Amino acid sequence: MQRPSSTDGFHPIKSKNSEEQPTRERSFFGRPVSYDDASPSSLEIGGTDDASEAWSDMQVRHSQEAGGASLIEHGLNFMRSTQFFVIAAVVIFLLIVALLTTTNQGAVAPIRGEAYLTTNEFAGIRIAKPNEAVLITGGLGFIGSHVVDLLLHRGFSVTILDDESNGHNHNRFAKELVPHDITVVGDLPEIGNGNSFTHVIHLAAAISVAESMNDPDKYERINYGGSEKVFNWIRNYNQHVSQSEDDAATFIHKVTAASSAAVYGDPDPTLLPLRETAPYGGKSPYADTKFRMEGLMREFVAKQNEASGGPKASAVALRFFNVFGPRQDPKNPYSGVISLFLEAALHDKDINVLGDGEMTRDFVYVKDVARAIVMSLLQESTDNEATFDNFNVCTGKSITINTLADQVRQKMNSSSDVKHLAPRDGDIRESTCNSEKAAKGLQFTSTVTQEEGLENTAMWFREQSTNSGERKLEYQSHTQE
Repeated sequence: MQRPSSTDGFHPIKSKNSEEQPTRERSFFGRPVSYDDASPSSLEIGGTDDASEAWSDMQVRHSQEAGGASLIEHGLNFMRSTQFFVIAAVVIFLLIVALLTTTNQGAVAPIRGEAYLTTNEFAGIRIAKPNEAVLITGGLGFIGSHVVDLLLHRGFSVTILDDESNGHNHNRFAKELVPHDITVVGDLPEIGNGNSFTHVIHLAAAISVAESMNDPDKYERINYGGSEKVFNWIRNYNQHVSQSEDDAATFIHKVTAASSAAVYGDPDPTLLPLRETAPYGGKSPYADTKFRMEGLMREFVAKQNEASGGPKASAVALRFFNVFGPRQDPKNPYSGVISLFLEAALHDKDINVLGDGEMTRDFVYVKDVARAIVMSLLQESTDNEATFDNFNVCTGKSITINTLADQVRQKMNSSSDVKHLAPRDGDIRESTCNSEKAAKGLQFTSTVTQEEGLENTAMWFREQSTNSGERKLEYQSHTQE
């Protein structure tokens, strides 16, 4: 370390045998004095009468100063060594913190707007392994955007396939956005400029029970036809990889897709809470296309397993109950009931309840749903065989719509009135979920209660409403889960 210069108030000390002796300036009897250590003849004082006395005094002073300077030098050496160890300790500490808080994929991507991940939201989700890459359809949607956030925070490479039909919530930190409709995905020669993938999450869909009653062809084209093309593309991709000489190419060995609790329809009350073994009872084209999509997944697994030289592939269908949370679009008339109620309460408008309001629903928070999706995607088969399975994604608890309306008014401190309107075709009466299979098979249980999630969502609505002028609600595509 370089010693401080004399301008810093310190003077270098040299021995008397040095060829050059340091020159110091001091004040002597109020007049400037310059001297060196060699002899009294070098003293230059403003007068000569007291030269001898001055020289004697100067020798004493210089001896004291030399001793003091020596002590200062020792002190400085000690301080320097101490500073070195302190700085080294701080650097080591910062390196340890950095290693513990980052993934093996580099810097963690920031989250848009809100504080996102807590310990619970990481529960059961490992860090990405090298070269793990996920293709997600509908990644700009309500649920999809939360899944992308979570994947990026765990270090996965993420490519989004989305038609951007109504979505504005582009995830800038995904590796790539492929702007295509799933109904034409089978016609694409490649996705993501030849990128390799290890996992696929299929969320893109049309999602409204009511809309499906009025436009069943749309749901047949997107939910069934589009899904069929996605699964065929995966098989073709794997076949291409098996024939490729590119060592970097990877097989897609796990697929997770969004199904729905609508496949249960209006079950016999004796079947409540609903298990995955309950019979199909769909009452709408939406429910029908989701149930038949599960059949496509079974077929995909069987064909992939039969392919010569191809990899084993597993698939999971997740039957979502009533998903809610931040980023759900209240401007969409087919949006979830909680977002519609919150938007009405925010502006003190009537809260419209369809029917008598005594229908029950199991509301599950969107970030729990995102965690369930990623956990199902990362679960490895224990017998190394290609498998298909389905799981409920829910809390296991339900409330009535009337109770929900009262909760919303309280959370928003709203003067809204509750109005009961005619029931809607295709809606079901009772929906209570059994979550035991997911807890055992996926190690997934919801961590956010309905009331906690409602409080979080209400807070998000209030925060967005304060951004007056340009409302920053991150509205999602109406055609995505």
